[in-house]
Amino acid sequence: MATSFSPTRLRSTILNRGGLATTEKFEVVFSGNIIGNLGSSVAKDLQFLCENVALPTKSISAQEKFIHGVAYQMPYRQAFQELSMTFLLTQDMSQKKFFDAWQSNIIDPSTGNIKFYNDYACKILIRKHSRGSLDFSTSGPDVPYEITLENAWPSIVAEVQLSHGGGNEIARLPVTMQYKRWISGNVTGNVNGVPTRQRTG
Repeated sequence: MATSFSPTRLRSTILNRGGLATTEKFEVVFSGNIIGNLGSSVAKDLQFLCENVALPTKSISAQEKFIHGVAYQMPYRQAFQELSMTFLLTQDMSQKKFFDAWQSNIIDPSTGNIKFYNDYACKILIRKHSRGSLDFSTSGPDVPYEITLENAWPSIVAEVQLSHGGGNEIARLPVTMQYKRWISGNVTGNVNGVPTRQRTG
């Protein structure tokens, strides 16, 4: 039997689950051999300089199947879309240099030779902290959700807008990442000193 709507029940439901989720308080952590080669200190800075990112899409592709009676859709594979994120740039432009160098480690800018996949792909941890979280090094209830992107690499390092009319506007670097898949799970182990999650599915 359906429960009738009431403002009191709605308020109670939200409060019992810690309140409504907000979009702030998140972190993006890069890890892998390529990250160490490019500069782990810059990569750690990206954790705090990422201005926006999305929890990426996962879709299930399906095709029509008909045996008898009514046709229906049968799933046959997972599909993942590219992920966009934006970083704030510091005066030394180290973030731009980092992603430029990363792309040069994918395709040699002089010869056009493509490097080995395992040599330029990395893992990216995207962690959403709760509203009351005060320390990004904590886990448990302060981290209600996180995902890991496997075999990620920057397909697009977009233009940085410059303008004399912009005054003191902060420069930003949009980056688009390709990846094999993303997974989620429960906290276990760590990446660069940050607790990570065990795959649950």
